Amino acid sequence: MSVRAAVNARRQRAHDRARRDILLAAGAVLARRGFADATLADLAREAGYAPPSLYRYFSSKEEIYRSLVELILEELRATFDRPVDPRLPLADRLVALVRAQAEVATERAEISAFVAGHCGDAGVDRRSGLAIYEGHLAAWLRRHVRRGELRVSPALAARVLAGVLSAFFHAGGDAPGPAADARVAIDLVLHGVAAPGAPAPHRLGDDA
Repeated sequence: MSVRAAVNARRQRAHDRARRDILLAAGAVLARRGFADATLADLAREAGYAPPSLYRYFSSKEEIYRSLVELILEELRATFDRPVDPRLPLADRLVALVRAQAEVATERAEISAFVAGHCGDAGVDRRSGLAIYEGHLAAWLRRHVRRGELRVSPALAARVLAGVLSAFFHAGGDAPGPAADARVAIDLVLHGVAAPGAPAPHRLGDDA
């Protein structure tokens, strides 16, 4: 690598670090004050920058929001690359994956909640983020699920699992949520909500 290339690489790393620091600080302010009430000046002040300097990294609150979505999705995506023990039962492999993702959600709880609740304010379709997550999950299932462990395609299994996990992450009341008990969510997907020994569900075509 040439001297110029090395210098440019260091500058890029410094720029990326500064952008990430600003993003996380801004995310905390947006989560506390709300998307509509927080100004770019507020976000710059929290990050320790003069407002004009913020424009070197972000042009608007909408861009900050979209970057926060990308940050959360990237951190979740990284969990799909963690080593998987193929000797474990399918349920345990899935629980390990979901617990790793719950750690991300817990670490970024304030920002994650803000991102989930303000898609419309920033003009972002929340379904697009869920679709990206679902795609990564389907790819993980294709890599790590053995033949005969699923009775549906990885794509359909990923859609069901993504929907259940989304409901758990955003549920209130007595729902434990993946951070509290990932196994409950996985058990719901793999075995449904019927109690052991309950009559088999009615299937389409049984009356034919």
